[in-house]
Amino acid sequence: MDFIYDWLSQFQPQGHTQVTFNIFVAVAMIFALLNTFLGFKLTKLWATLIGVLIGFAGGFALGEYIWHNSGVALICALVLAVAIGAVAFLIYKAGVFLMCGAAAFGLAYLLLDAYVDNQIINISVAAIVGILVGIISILLMRPFIIITTALGGGFSFANSLFTLLPPSMSEQQMVLGLSLPILIVGAAVAVIGIVVQFITTKKRA
Repeated sequence: MDFIYDWLSQFQPQGHTQVTFNIFVAVAMIFALLNTFLGFKLTKLWATLIGVLIGFAGGFALGEYIWHNSGVALICALVLAVAIGAVAFLIYKAGVFLMCGAAAFGLAYLLLDAYVDNQIINISVAAIVGILVGIISILLMRPFIIITTALGGGFSFANSLFTLLPPSMSEQQMVLGLSLPILIVGAAVAVIGIVVQFITTKKRA
């Protein structure tokens, strides 16, 4: 979710592609807001989806690496997608680990990418951060899920929002790898999301 801005920013909509681009951004914003305000309640759904995506990507890469055949790689991708998605759905803590770990990975990568021009280092450090956050999320389940999903959703929403606005509105002082307006909007939405989630959820999942 936190790669949304990086992914969208690679595309510069021209002419008839503007409408399609705006639709993608709008969908991204909706998912970000759902994560911000309903992250804890939707934990199992998000965890399952993340498990499916991780399984598909990992299975396809593994199939290509071992057999060098796209057809076999696709089969491996589908099998692992179903397997890891099922594990994330059936084993709650495994799902929480995947969801919070993935959110932390995205945020860490976003910040590192703004300062470090080395993808291997960025991905490696972000992966370590994701694993540590995933472990902590299991130990401190409810508060950690709420804070992680609200932060991830809030900043994803802000990043997506500013892709629809004139560039001059976001081309300002950079703080922690983000422009100041994006940082302010993202932090504000995240804080509101944290408060709403704590108020609307029970202490036990």
